[in-house]
Amino acid sequence: MHIRTTTTTTAAAITAGILLLVGCSSNDDGAEPTTPKHSTAAPTAAPLSKAQIVSRCITALVDQAAEDPSSDVGADRPKACAQLDDSQYADAVLKATQQANAAGRGELRDEIDKVTGSTG
Repeated sequence: MHIRTTTTTTAAAITAGILLLVGCSSNDDGAEPTTPKHSTAAPTAAPLSKAQIVSRCITALVDQAAEDPSSDVGADRPKACAQLDDSQYADAVLKATQQANAAGRGELRDEIDKVTGSTG
């Protein structure tokens, strides 16, 4: 029995070796292996809703006001606001001005509290 197992194992190893050699040499016809064709273009993002565009515009305007508090909010139209018509842009400027003013009042209140020692 021991001889059969060794013979069977040897035969299986030889068969596996032959299959590996045949498999490696079967693609040796000179042709390049083909690769699957995939799109190289990056996936496109879904278009923004009007509300998202307005929100981004307001954020850009508030940031603009924070960078230069002495300038008029919306005097220079940010790129984020390019898709808005004049009426929508005017509304965004108003909301951005309100937000910038609220932030300024909060900062002023904090400074006054520091000076007066008040906590509330």
